[in-house]
Order: sequence, then structure tokens, then C-alpha cells
Amino acid sequence: MNLSKRDSKNNELPDLGVAPELTGLIHKYYDRLLADSSLSDLDVILLSQYLTEAKNKKAGSEYDNVRELFVRLGRKADNFPANIYLAKKQGLLEVRDQVLNFTIVGLSRIRRLLGQVEKAPVHVIKSGQSFSAMMLLERFLSSEIDSGEILLCDPHVSATTFYPFAGFKGKITSLKILTSNIYDSNKFNEYKSKLEKETGISIEVRLNKKIHDRYLMSGEKCWSIGASIKDLGNKDTTIRELSEVASSMRELFEERWNET
Repeated sequence: MNLSKRDSKNNELPDLGVAPELTGLIHKYYDRLLADSSLSDLDVILLSQYLTEAKNKKAGSEYDNVRELFVRLGRKADNFPANIYLAKKQGLLEVRDQVLNFTIVGLSRIRRLLGQVEKAPVHVIKSGQSFSAMMLLERFLSSEIDSGEILLCDPHVSATTFYPFAGFKGKITSLKILTSNIYDSNKFNEYKSKLEKETGISIEVRLNKKIHDRYLMSGEKCWSIGASIKDLGNKDTTIRELSEVASSMRELFEERWNET
């Protein structure tokens, strides 16, 4: 990336004319460049880290240089330390001897933000494909799950909710389901017991009336599901990856889980 000259030799800002990946993220206003209001302070820190490394053409940036650029992009200096702490807590940045470095998780997030990686796929499940929809979800999860635990938030569950997880013997050890309503609880509990016995998967279910959205998580990955798993194939729906907010969604899941 070529960078235009600014007064500060240590922290020059990019020339938007030669940095198309920044279009929509940074706006030029006369002699100022401002981060878009849609970006969180945490994302602006990652963006500042990325731009500082790009200018220096090496990994790692001085804490003070990243902070300076963060402020020059229109953010408050007082918000910087708290968001650096958050970046470390979420495993996005490492800080050693006042030098910031991206982790692989942080790199993935900034690349996704910049549009440098392929957009998360959206899987479409059409109405009238009830049986094949379950098979599609099972194949999808089998290829994506790389953690021993699955967290499912689905307001409406029934015995059929367990169908896509029948083939996960030896792949996962724990399935936690957060729901608001259990349909035909006797049959649901019967299927739960059978699945646990046949697969060795520990299944725990908790009720919380506050939940509404449907999503599934495993490790650092998160997917939104347009319809309840028990109703897949009855209506058109989509499965969309939301890994950029996986950490926040996990915190929400754990909060609602612990409330029950």
C-alpha cells in the first residue's frame, strides 16, 4: 500500500486513492480522515494497527503510534486503553513491551473488515425440502465444526431438533441447547436420552424466555439460522456465518444460560 505524506513521519495516513480496500471505512473531509461511524472503537484500533504496519512494512506497531492514529481517525483517546484491553481479552492483539501484534484471530477479523477474504457463505434451504434440509445441515456442520462443543440457541425445539446431530459421535462431546419452548416434551426427552446413549454426547437443555434469535456456535465460529431446526425445510430459510461477532454471541449465550 502506498501512503501519502503527512506532518507526522511516524504515523502517516494512507492515500485513499491508492487504498480502495479502505473505501467506506475511512472518509476524507478536507485535510482530515475519519473512521466511519459504523465501526466500533475496537475495529478502529485494529484498523489503526493495520495501517501502521502497512506504513512501516513490518509486523508490530508501537503502542503510542497506534493510539495516535486511533485519535486522528476521530476517536477519543480515553477510549483507547479499555479497547486495547478488550482486544487482548478477545485474543485479537498481543501486547509485549509496548508493541502491538496481531494474532491470527485479529488478522482474520481485520481482513474480513477490509473485504480481503471471501465473504461468509450463505446457505439457502428451500421450502418443501424437510428431509434433505436436515441432511444439508448435518453435512454443513460436519465440515465446519472443529470444536468438541456445540451451543445452540433456538426458541422452539422438538425431538426433530436432534436429527442433525446424530452423526456427531466421536466428533463432539457436548451439546448445550438454550430454548424457550419444548414441543412434546416426553418425546423430546426420549430422543435426548437415546442420542446421549448412542453417541456419548453430553446434552444439556435450559429454558429462558428472553431469547428470540436462532444461532449455533462452535469454537470461534457462529452461524445464524433463519428458522428453528425442527422446522427446516418447511419454509425458505438461510444459514449465515457470523464469526465476526462470535465472541459477543458467546457472551450473550452464557449470560442467558446462567440466568436459567
